[in-house]
Amino acid sequence: MAITKEIIDYIAKLAMLQLSNEEQDNMVIEIGQVISYFDKLKELDTSDVDAMEFFFMDEDEVESSLRDDIVKESYPRKQLLHSEENDLEYFRVPKVVE
Repeated sequence: MAITKEIIDYIAKLAMLQLSNEEQDNMVIEIGQVISYFDKLKELDTSDVDAMEFFFMDEDEVESSLRDDIVKESYPRKQLLHSEENDLEYFRVPKVVE
């Protein structure tokens, strides 16, 4: 997949970034190099490598590293929302998907 300046511009808009022309040109080169490296990795023969779910080898070690899900008191909703309209029950975020 070839990375173009248009793709970089689109990603920058989604991330609400303002990139100069020079920064866009650099991103095209740098992201293109990363994609090329991944294309090289796709060529590796991994048929004799077992898949791993965790990097831990010992099952007991995995169990001891995960904590129990404990329900406890949270912050008041109005305090978290910092809303002038106190009846609001959700976060307002900028629209990023057209």
